Amino acid sequence: MMMALAVTFVKAELKVTQPTSDHWWVAQSLNTLAWEGDSPDQFSVFLSNSDTNVLTSMLALTSITYSYDKSKTINPGGITPSGGYTLLLTNPLNSSDVYAKSDIFEIKAVGSAYPPQETAASQSGSSSGAGSSGSSATSSGASASATSSKANGAEKMEVRFGFMGFSTLMIAFMML
Repeated sequence: MMMALAVTFVKAELKVTQPTSDHWWVAQSLNTLAWEGDSPDQFSVFLSNSDTNVLTSMLALTSITYSYDKSKTINPGGITPSGGYTLLLTNPLNSSDVYAKSDIFEIKAVGSAYPPQETAASQSGSSSGAGSSGSSATSSGASASATSSKANGAEKMEVRFGFMGFSTLMIAFMML
């Protein structure tokens, strides 16, 4: 049984720059979605694969993503490792309105190596560093994680707290 997917491309100024065939993702791991453009100002992200034996329908990865962020770290969960995946940036209210579509890329099995990371400057011949680090902590039911990434001299820091970590943090602030 084949299922047809009706997709409408609408005028938008977004272009997915990662993932690509050279920048694959790894299942059950943190991966980078990167894009260029500012219009529209928000979108949803869906994972798609034309092979219904791999993915039977589009999988929602984010409900609202803001275009000014320019990149997002996404864990696709226990997705089936395979080629033929694409990401769709869509209208948050109507996922059949597609603003941009990624190149076809592969999701490799959990534990696989990430692709080498290059910046625009290193692709044109000059050297530029890019790196990332991550840490997590768990204590008495509280959990928190922090990730930091640096590209082209700019640093972005994300801190996430689980529910217990957030509750513990709020109680600590109330006691001050």
